[in-house]
Amino acid sequence: MSLIMNELIEKWDEVTAGAAPEEADPVVLECARLLAAEPDGEQAVLLTFGLVSMAPYVLGRRGAAVERAVVDALGAAAEAMDEQGRGCGHEAHPYTDSLEEWETDTDGLLHAPDTEVPFDEWDAAEACPRNAAGWARTAADVILPGSTDGIPEIVPEDHQRYIRSLGSVLNDYPNGDPFWDLDIHAVPPGDLSRAALAGYVVVAHANCWYAGSGRIRQRSLLDDMIKGLESVLPLLPDEACAHEDGEHPALRSGSAEQASEGIHLQSPGGRAVLREEHADGYGASLEAWTCTTFLRALAVEARDHLREAVDRLFGTRETAHLDQVYLRPDGRLDIGPLSERHVPFKDETASEEAALWAARRYERLGPDGAAPDRTVLLLLMGAAADSLELSYGIAREILGILRTAATTLPGGACDHADGHAPRHERSSDHMARIAHLYAPDAGPAPGQDSGQGFSSDVLTCPVHLAEVVTKGITEIEEQFEEELEAEEERLAG
Repeated sequence: MSLIMNELIEKWDEVTAGAAPEEADPVVLECARLLAAEPDGEQAVLLTFGLVSMAPYVLGRRGAAVERAVVDALGAAAEAMDEQGRGCGHEAHPYTDSLEEWETDTDGLLHAPDTEVPFDEWDAAEACPRNAAGWARTAADVILPGSTDGIPEIVPEDHQRYIRSLGSVLNDYPNGDPFWDLDIHAVPPGDLSRAALAGYVVVAHANCWYAGSGRIRQRSLLDDMIKGLESVLPLLPDEACAHEDGEHPALRSGSAEQASEGIHLQSPGGRAVLREEHADGYGASLEAWTCTTFLRALAVEARDHLREAVDRLFGTRETAHLDQVYLRPDGRLDIGPLSERHVPFKDETASEEAALWAARRYERLGPDGAAPDRTVLLLLMGAAADSLELSYGIAREILGILRTAATTLPGGACDHADGHAPRHERSSDHMARIAHLYAPDAGPAPGQDSGQGFSSDVLTCPVHLAEVVTKGITEIEEQFEEELEAEEERLAG
């Protein structure tokens, strides 16, 4: 190896992600100039891998002259060295192994041959011009997606697994805990390439609807997704683009398919799949997939949806407007619709808001409030904690009110040896008994009609009320153990 090449290699080693452009650009441009001048020359392989090694730096120079110069030089080298290496006799070249093991664009580039290792110590297939051509195409695609063709459609095994796991979650058939399947994609990797940025945003947008549905109970996932999306917005200028209507990806095929496309964007082989689909007449171009105007709209929509979900699932809920629904003109409870809303499997949002209204009404009445009202409201709180699908924010508030109520209720024993309710009582029958307790004229209690011998009056037993409150507290604490612990840690920090 010549002295000049040794000096160049030493300079290449100093060009890393985040290096000062005034120092790094001249080094990169000189390497690109030499390669473009002799793309099949004696030093073409080393010059190619020099540009590959400096590609992580070039990723941070979007739109600068150095970006285009490197892509053009790599493209010329790939074409020339493919021809030069034709008939090399190698069954395979190492760059394809790297494509199979690809994780992220910046990490994937690190698997290229190290130019600091003496060239005569390289494996023959490693030093082959066709291997260099493969790496040249790969690096060019990482820097500017779609700038070159000829990359094998090799989707890394890890990425295939992500596609399968997200597909099962987003189709609502998770194979395990969906939290972990979504959490791995919550924040972007460092030193984002154009396509990796696009892939992250597309996957986050696909995942945000499930994450915000209430099926994920850990607030930390939504918070991380929001932070991740906000962190990439500075890379997505709020400006118009030159694309015509219909050129941006349509995203009409559902969240699972969208997530699959987002994962494909994160590897050279995956992008080759999308490129081929576009060539076959369906799917958007890679240039359209990486359009920052398109991506900004997705990122903002996903972030805003997740913010709303955090408020809805973990924040407070306004219930004052429900006074006109659950209170009669004389100020008494309209127990019919209120109790009916506490039957599970109806409108979950309306049910949990009714439960929260009942809890707040109980708290607002205070110890001096009407005893019949406070009793049935306490019973409704217990039923909500035991049988309704409550979001964490609502459950947390009801838990606080139940804990306060527990300090005012006596324990001990009572004369109801058979208990206070029929065994395996249906929720609808239990609600009917509560409604009958408050408004006997509204209709007969189910227990009396069926001959089970449980009148609504036993519901007012102080021991029973204490049991209801204790059970309600236990149900919420067990159901939201992780969330409560996480919130305690967050408040302590």
